[in-house]
This record gives sequence, structure tokens and C-alpha cells, in this order.
Amino acid sequence: MSEDDAAIIDGIYDAAIANDGWSDLLCAIADRCALENAALVVHDPHADFSSVLTPRADPAVIRDYGEYWWQHDLTAQATADAPVGRITSLDDTGRDRFLHSHFYNDFWRHSGLGAERLASNLLARDGAFASVVLHASRLRDEIGEPSLQAFSLLTPHLVRAVSISSRLQRLEIENAAGWVRTGSKGTGVVVVDAKMRLIHADPTGEEQLQTGGEIREAGNRVVVEDSASAFKLASLVQACGTKGLGNGGKVAIDRGGMRKPVQIEVLPFRVHAGLLRPVSPVAMLLVNDPERDHEANIERLRRRFGLTRAEAALALEMMAGDGRAAAAARCGISVNTARTHLTRVFEKTGVNRQAELIRVLMASETPGFDPGSDDDNQP
Repeated sequence: MSEDDAAIIDGIYDAAIANDGWSDLLCAIADRCALENAALVVHDPHADFSSVLTPRADPAVIRDYGEYWWQHDLTAQATADAPVGRITSLDDTGRDRFLHSHFYNDFWRHSGLGAERLASNLLARDGAFASVVLHASRLRDEIGEPSLQAFSLLTPHLVRAVSISSRLQRLEIENAAGWVRTGSKGTGVVVVDAKMRLIHADPTGEEQLQTGGEIREAGNRVVVEDSASAFKLASLVQACGTKGLGNGGKVAIDRGGMRKPVQIEVLPFRVHAGLLRPVSPVAMLLVNDPERDHEANIERLRRRFGLTRAEAALALEMMAGDGRAAAAARCGISVNTARTHLTRVFEKTGVNRQAELIRVLMASETPGFDPGSDDDNQP
């Protein structure tokens, strides 16, 4: 490997990791392959993102290509269908077919670039792809074996570097989200972009979205069923993507009846995006379903003290400190039934007073409750 090749390969990894310097790198690749132009094409339909970086091409040609002609480019399909790392040429499209096409005769032949090309996918996932394309010049519309050999040397490094870039962004998001300590088993962490597209969710957040309740995932977007809550949430998230406007906020999704609302806290969240990282996170959603904590606490008490579900539920409600009648009402049972349950709770936990019960339950590491008062101590 020559020193020039080593320098270009180093530049490939530097550009991918820093997400910068691609224009100079593409020019160096084109020169090394003795071709007129090199282009980096990135397309992500989920992010409504498409980019073509080609420093030596006419900007007007690139504009017209992006606005209209890309959908008529016969060579694009050959590249899109090829495995990552495989080099394609005009032979894969069909030279005669291409030269007689509407795309070539009405557009490309006037672009200043030749018809001959080499291309390779660098990344392909879920309909999104990144590819590098080399073009011959209009005046010397041919690609020889030395050009193919040079491109073959560089392509594996381009593939590897783009993979590293993609993984680094994912790790950056997961690492930042992982620092969040919600303090609640019922709170999930969900990261979205400005259009509510899902970028990352921790295990609890993913479970909440897949359950399909008040907040769920649909078409790779985070969706809230209640229209008023959905509008407020989308507004807060969108503001997080606008410099100087996004400070986050809170949204409560009412579930009706006696069920506690789902609480969503919106926090501004930024991870650098760029040419190879088109999806830009703007907000972190802390989705708290208090009923998840409630059920987890009930199960914990059942295992620890051998309580029935009804007994554990009443014990937790008694910790609110507003009396047996109020606790019974929240549990949907009569005061007499509550008295019977509470007597059994005292027996199983080895206490005689409500204050003692609270201390025992707090010692069992049941989180998120106010011990309340010492009144109404007897069953």
C-alpha cells in the first residue's frame, strides 16, 4: 500500500468518525481512481432525508437531480439492489439501455459527467442506504482496470468507516439515555426527533410503546391516542428542536375513571447529526405509568409477606394516610372488607398498628410513598 493510499484510508475513518471533511475526501478518492467525480449519496425514507454530496459536480445539476431526475435514474436501482460492499458499474444497469433512456438523453448527457460509473453501497438498512458513486468525465467516458482496482482497495474501508459512524451515533444516544435515573420501574425512556419519529427506547419504554395503550409506536413514530395530549406533546417536542425555544415540559394523559394519568416529561436532548447521521434526536420522553409501579409494589409485597393481591393493594393504599374508608374506596371494597383485610395484613407482617405497618413496608424498599399520619392506627 502506498503512502497516498494510507493517507486516503486514514481520511476515510477521520471523516466518518468526525462526520466532517467529506468534500475533500471525495475529491481525493476521485483523483486516486483517476476519475472526474465522486459522490456520497444518503437516503433515509424513515427520516424523510435525502442528500447528495458531490463537490465537483454542477450544483444546478445536483439540484435538478434531487428535485426530479433521481426517480428516472436507471443506475440507482442497480446500486440499491446490490449487497453492501459490492462494486457495480454501468454493465449492471445495461449500457445500451441507459444510453437510450430518457434520463440520459434529456438530462445526464448535459451534466458535464460521463455515463460510465462505479458505485458501492456502504450501508443498507430498513430501506435507508448510503452509497459512494464515481463518474468518468464527459471528455473521457471510460473506466479502466486501474480505476477499478483503486476503488476496490478503498471500498472496504468506506464500508467499515460508515458502519463505525452509525454505531457511534447509536452508542452516543444509548449512553446519554442510560444516564437517566428515573427512580421508578414504571418510567420508560424514549428518544424522538422533531417529528416524533422513534430513535431509541430503553426496555421499559419499548415495552410501553409495544403494549399499545395511551402511548404507542405506529409507523416508526410515537403516537398518543388522546388528541389534546398528542398536540401538546408534539408541540413540546417540536420546540425542543428549535434553538432558544425548547425547554421541555410535562403532559398528563387522562385515562378516565379512577385510573391515574400517564405522565410524560419532555426534556431537550441533542446528539450531533450530519451527513451520515441524518436523524437528529431533539427530545427525551420520560414516560411514567404510575399503575406499573403500583402493580410492581403489589407483587413485591405479595412475595415478601405472603399477602393476597387484595391485601397488598389495601396496604399500599393505607400508606396514603387518609384513612381506611378512603383506602377502601380506592380499592373498590367495603369498609368492613377493608377491616378484615387489614387485620390479616397486620398478622402476616407481624405488626399491630398502622404506623408499624408503614415502617415495615418502607423497610421492604417499597419506593414512592408518603408514610402519612399515625392516625387511625387500629384495624
